[in-house]
Amino acid sequence: MDKKIIRKNMLEIRNRFSQQERAEKSAMMWQHFMQTNQYHKADIIFTYVSMNTEAETTPFFEKIWKDNKKIAVPMTEQNRQMCFAYLNKLEELTELQWGIPEPNKQNSVIAEPTENSIFIVPALAVDKMGNRIGYGGGYYDTYFSKYQYGLKMGFVFSEQQLEKIETLLITDIALDGVITEKGVFLY
Repeated sequence: MDKKIIRKNMLEIRNRFSQQERAEKSAMMWQHFMQTNQYHKADIIFTYVSMNTEAETTPFFEKIWKDNKKIAVPMTEQNRQMCFAYLNKLEELTELQWGIPEPNKQNSVIAEPTENSIFIVPALAVDKMGNRIGYGGGYYDTYFSKYQYGLKMGFVFSEQQLEKIETLLITDIALDGVITEKGVFLY
């Protein structure tokens, strides 16, 4: 199936959830994730800042900080480039390009992944081999092509899991696992 059709279908599925359903499913996802050995060993959680109907991340930042872990969030740049900057409190976020909350570039400290880092990766669909369909910008694939460290985990509702996604581009980088409200699955 064409990626554009999958994106459209997955957005429709995700948009059907009520705010309460989204919050409950997101809480279950974080509960499963925070019980893993990988989370306990992690030093930095590289995560997106949730918006619209995405699986929620920001309500769980306080717990991550309380667990003495650092949080790094994306900052987009030109030419499908992005970097991650440390976030110390939610108030450091401001709405920038495309309405995406990002830290202020002038005051930010760039985060580099380590062996114990974990990436919480947004997606519209993930299959059982780690293939992912994102929003089509290629930012995460470009970023992951430069860094070998860090566990890459898709963060999606179970309805966004597909049996198989055809990877069309050699630049598509597979995830190491997925987190849903039904559990954590490593590939």
